[in-house]
Amino acid sequence: MSGTKNQRNNLSNKTDLNNNNINNKIQKLKPKPSFDFESGLINKNLNITNDSSVSKNIFQLTSKKADLLLIRIVNASSIENINIKINSAGMIEGSSRNAKDGLTFFGIIDKYDKNNKDIKDNNVDYILDLNNDNNENNNSIIGRHFHIRFDIKTMKYYIKDLGCGYGTFRKIVRKEKLKDSNFLNIGNSYLICSFGASEHNLEHPEGEVEDEDKILNIKIFGDNGEEPYYFNPKVVKKIYIGRDNCCNIFVNDPLLSRIHCTIKYKEDGGWAIYDGKKDDDENQSQESTNGTWIYISDETQIYDGFVFKNNNNAFECNIVHQKRD
Repeated sequence: MSGTKNQRNNLSNKTDLNNNNINNKIQKLKPKPSFDFESGLINKNLNITNDSSVSKNIFQLTSKKADLLLIRIVNASSIENINIKINSAGMIEGSSRNAKDGLTFFGIIDKYDKNNKDIKDNNVDYILDLNNDNNENNNSIIGRHFHIRFDIKTMKYYIKDLGCGYGTFRKIVRKEKLKDSNFLNIGNSYLICSFGASEHNLEHPEGEVEDEDKILNIKIFGDNGEEPYYFNPKVVKKIYIGRDNCCNIFVNDPLLSRIHCTIKYKEDGGWAIYDGKKDDDENQSQESTNGTWIYISDETQIYDGFVFKNNNNAFECNIVHQKRD
C-alpha cells in the first residue's frame, strides 16, 4: 500500500498482548543474549567473570564511588509506586538472587514447583508483576525479561531486553534516527520499520528513487492483522501517524493522540521519528499523551530521567551522584 492520505489502515481499538499472532511476532524480533551471563563475562572490557569472588569485591568497592540508580515503578493496576535502589554491585535491598555481580535481572518466575508448593527462584533479582490472570499459565513469559548492568570502565548503567516476554521499550524523548528493523510501540499498536525496494513497492507515483535503500517500509499490526505502507522520499518527506483523518497512516486506537508521532526525511540524515506532532520548526513540537516507544534490542545507557516500560509496568530512572574522594 502506498503511503497516501486516501489509503489508510484501520485497526481494532484493542490489541491483546496474549494474542498468539502478536506474541509470536514479538518473540521473533527478540535478540538472544550476546553472551551467557551465568558463565560468561559480565564486563568484557576488564575480563571480569561473575563466578569470581575478586570481581564481586571490585563491584562492592566501586559502589562507594559510583552513582546510585533509583527506579520508580509505576504499576498500571496499583495505586502505590514501588521504588528500588541499584548500585554498582546490583540491587541494594530485596534481591532474590543477591549475587552482587554488577547485574540486576528483572523477570517472571514459576510460582509453584511440580508438587504445587511455593518456590523462591534465585535467577532474577526483581520479580515483575504482569497484573494479568491470562499470563499465569503462559510459560513463554517465565524467565529473565531484561537486565540492568553497571559498567566499571564507563561508570554508567546500561539496560537491555533479554528476549523473554513481551519486550522492554524505552520512551522516545527527542529525535530518533530510524534503523532497519526498528520495532516500535504506540498505544495498542506495533510498528516495524525497514528500508529498501521490494516486489510490493517497486512502483512509485512519481518515478523511481535514486537510492532504493531510502524507501521506508512501515508495517503496522494488531488484532486485525498486518498492513504495509511504503514511502518514497522523493514524494513524501513528512509522515504523520495517529487517529486523526489528516494522518498519512490512520490507526483506530483510542490510546493514540490525534497526531501521535511524526516521521521526517532529510537528505543529510535520512528518516527520523519524533514523538507527537513535529512541524518544520525543529524547536516546536506537541508530545503525544501516551508516548512513542522503541524496543531495547541493544544495551542502552540509562541517563537521569530515562523512562522505559515492560508490559504493564513503567519505570522512571534517576541518577543520584555520590560524593567522591
